[in-house]
Amino acid sequence: MTDTGNSGKIDQNAVLRARVLLLGSGEPSLWARIGAYRVLAQVSPKAYLPKLVDALLERGHELRDPEVRVRLFAEAAEAARRIEAGAPGRMDRLRNALNAHQEVLFALGRRAEARAVCEEPAAAGWSGRPAPALAEEGRFREAAELAQAVALLDRP
Repeated sequence: MTDTGNSGKIDQNAVLRARVLLLGSGEPSLWARIGAYRVLAQVSPKAYLPKLVDALLERGHELRDPEVRVRLFAEAAEAARRIEAGAPGRMDRLRNALNAHQEVLFALGRRAEARAVCEEPAAAGWSGRPAPALAEEGRFREAAELAQAVALLDRP
């Protein structure tokens, strides 16, 4: 049966096709790999979620269409959140996906959405875009307080 999102069933034919694609003698295109990783991440998340995140980020950086980039980076962030806590590279992948997502949103002028994406890294104590985003809006005191708090967290 095909996975409709609600049934919880996985299309075993799709899984087989994805595995054959990745194991074939030729190098599949990045889009083909992304499709395969999407399918295989459902059955083997530990193995394929990191690959999916990396491929989505790579493709997003290659493209020029900002709307497609927004969707790819949002999907990459969601996939990175689903990587098992404590898995090697999880936090770096999540940070990279969130940064890419908020940057393209800011570039599109979708500031409210971009600020919402900035909240997750800020809550985790990661330095980055939140303070400059606040400053761009004229919220200088909040930007300075956030930058100071992040600097304190970054100290050894």
